[in-house]
Amino acid sequence: MADATVVQPGDRNYFSVKYEDGGNATKKAALESSWKHFNRLDPATGKTYYIWYRGTDRKGEVLVDYQMPAPSPMGLYRIETFVPGKNATTRKAVFTIANNVREESGVPKYDDTLTVVDMNSVSDEWVPLGEFLLDPKTNPLSGRIRQYNMSQEDPVASVSFGPVRWVPLVTDTPSGGGTIPSQVGPRFDAPMGTQAERNAPFVDGLIRAGLGPIWFGYWYDATPYLSWYFLGYHTGADLNLSIAPDADRDAPIYAVADGTVIYAGAAGSWGNIIVIEHPDALVTLSNGAVQRQRVFSRYGHVSTNILVAKGEQVPRGKNIGFVGLAAGVTTGWHLHFDISYSDKFLTRPSHWPDLTKIKALKAAGDEKSREYLNAQVAVKREVMAHYIDPLKFLKDNHGDTLERALAPRSGRPARTFRIP
Repeated sequence: MADATVVQPGDRNYFSVKYEDGGNATKKAALESSWKHFNRLDPATGKTYYIWYRGTDRKGEVLVDYQMPAPSPMGLYRIETFVPGKNATTRKAVFTIANNVREESGVPKYDDTLTVVDMNSVSDEWVPLGEFLLDPKTNPLSGRIRQYNMSQEDPVASVSFGPVRWVPLVTDTPSGGGTIPSQVGPRFDAPMGTQAERNAPFVDGLIRAGLGPIWFGYWYDATPYLSWYFLGYHTGADLNLSIAPDADRDAPIYAVADGTVIYAGAAGSWGNIIVIEHPDALVTLSNGAVQRQRVFSRYGHVSTNILVAKGEQVPRGKNIGFVGLAAGVTTGWHLHFDISYSDKFLTRPSHWPDLTKIKALKAAGDEKSREYLNAQVAVKREVMAHYIDPLKFLKDNHGDTLERALAPRSGRPARTFRIP
């Protein structure tokens, strides 16, 4: 599988800026002079990017286009934008993605799918804008990303314009025949929910206010992957039922795919955990590369009623245990679920990122120091070295990737704008 294609701000071939100045040269000069710039390290790739940023505007007088390089083959792509950990405070960064490019009565038309990103809630991360079937080789408009500085926020916030990338999930054949092969490999389902929920596509873009993103049905993720909270950067997802407090107590947990149990039992502060090794899966690395490899699924805070044992072969969908609690607590039932693409769980199934330095600096009152920020970056790098976004992973391996690209999305309907 090909690596991700990246376009950075300032690229003379694939990056352009437009101003709604009404032909007024003075106004255009004022809009141009409002840009500010800085360098920012991407912990996932080790690369430093040159970031552009400016204030938001109710009128949206500035828009930026990122063009997908024309040599890119036809295929299904996940589009992502890098959001830096500073100078990106808007909660409503607006993007549109040109897709479904076609001709109607000889006139080129396409759908512009709108995506809004809460930049204030992430830090130095690649944020998905959606997955689309694209064909830039045939039409250069396919996959174009347009970003605006428009927002109704008051007071004015700052919006960053960083690098974007197109991550290939499924591409055309090497012969260039224009056909798209089915995904090869085992299917992965959600670890919770009814059989119907686990068979269905994952919800896309739905957030339960005050709780977190919905995965399916009434199950939501209270602490998404790479969220910073009191235990550091989160390695996976905390899945909860939203219908009532502690409604997920003793809810059944299912193996997400065929595999071999490598650990099942007590694990310190975790309470009980189960870890399953899966020999083959489609993995999107933090640097955007896509490859097939072995992965491990971990299920944390399992009750004492564990239904599998080390060395056991389990099929996808097997009930392996039930939702319990972390050690030493009496409330807060939920499933911690994560996916590791390294071999860390073979030696440390209860692994958690090292927070020793973070805790020491926090105790000393140095939470605003450069040393503390560097320690945070080190923790994030450790997470990225072993774990991947579990929701993104499950979507890529659920077996409905192409169907989701060609059919209306589940959850809230996609917002599209048809432009002649």
